[in-house]
Amino acid sequence: MFTHSDSDIISSKWAISEQHAQAWLLMVAQILQGKQLKQSKSTITKESQIESRRYIVDGNGDYINRNEHPNTPEGSIGVIQIAGPMLKYGSWCNWGSDELVFFAEQFDRDPNIIGQIWLMETPGGTMTSIAPYLEFLKKKSKPVIGLADICASAGLYVGVATDKLYARNNISAMFGSVGVMATIVDYTEYLKKMGVEEHAIYSSVSSFKNKSSKEALKGNYEEFRKEHLDPLAIQFQNFVKQSRPNLQTDVEGILEGKMFYAEAAEEYGIIDGIKDFEEAAEQVKFLAGARSFMFQ
Repeated sequence: MFTHSDSDIISSKWAISEQHAQAWLLMVAQILQGKQLKQSKSTITKESQIESRRYIVDGNGDYINRNEHPNTPEGSIGVIQIAGPMLKYGSWCNWGSDELVFFAEQFDRDPNIIGQIWLMETPGGTMTSIAPYLEFLKKKSKPVIGLADICASAGLYVGVATDKLYARNNISAMFGSVGVMATIVDYTEYLKKMGVEEHAIYSSVSSFKNKSSKEALKGNYEEFRKEHLDPLAIQFQNFVKQSRPNLQTDVEGILEGKMFYAEAAEEYGIIDGIKDFEEAAEQVKFLAGARSFMFQ
């Protein structure tokens, strides 16, 4: 969640793996230094990626061309791709939870779609991006399978809530990073060098407004940690334990931010196994069939 406080800080509460967060450091540093980022010319637009973010396959996992089949064939499976940093709202360059969940809702209402596969390759993202997925998963009427390459932090928060969570391979697939972090940027000195000086004036009856953030700017992190980060982290841990009853909680770091490759993730109960796309499609069919049998 991004917030801009009255004390010249930018605070963001993230659930994102450290190694992926570090990849953004250079870009952030360039922005703070006022440098113009170079943009490569590209014809790729968000609209042109719609079919890669949501599409339909048949029961065998084969892609269905909607131009050739404008009506959804019976027994189809909807596919949603959750890739890259997770944000709640989409923008001109990023797909948001609001948009991807809208696609999922369309699939769930389609009588010819028996279930969904969510392809997950995400390091995590903002805490606010999680709730839309969880709300959908609570009310959905058909099975949803998570099939992941990288499923970290906020991505894992969502992944463990699906009916089954699988690694798509046992080479690069990783799971974990159960934890919460925040970044506070103090740009006061930079603005002063630019000739800008801001004055934050608080109401006399607003003594706690931004208090923990102001203390964090002084290097006193404990109040901010207890007020914002620890409650979210504990809630995250409890949700993972509730969603994964076979989780080996005694494994070092499993609830404290460590990442695990597929085979270890399966052994420790983070995921349900390792499957390719076709095998995941078969699992959707199995769960859909079981559901139909239960409601006969």
